[in-house]
Amino acid sequence: MQFNLEVHLMIEDVGLSARGRFSARNKKEIPNVAHQYIQSIKRETGYRRTLIEGVMVNGTVDITEAVKEIENQPIPPMDDIFW
Repeated sequence: MQFNLEVHLMIEDVGLSARGRFSARNKKEIPNVAHQYIQSIKRETGYRRTLIEGVMVNGTVDITEAVKEIENQPIPPMDDIFW
């Protein structure tokens, strides 16, 4: 499925708005796609302090909280990974 994504970020007290057209297999995957897009913006801006202010899908659906939950998940310890 195709969808329009608009993100509003605050990067070290400077506002940034970015948008684009993306695809996902289903609706449950959309917050992960948005998170990956925000991570790519962070890479481009040098991983500065970034706050997520808003994430909108197709101009009407607010998924900000779902993306923030993904962003705030703890990193699992390396001991739990089976090689």
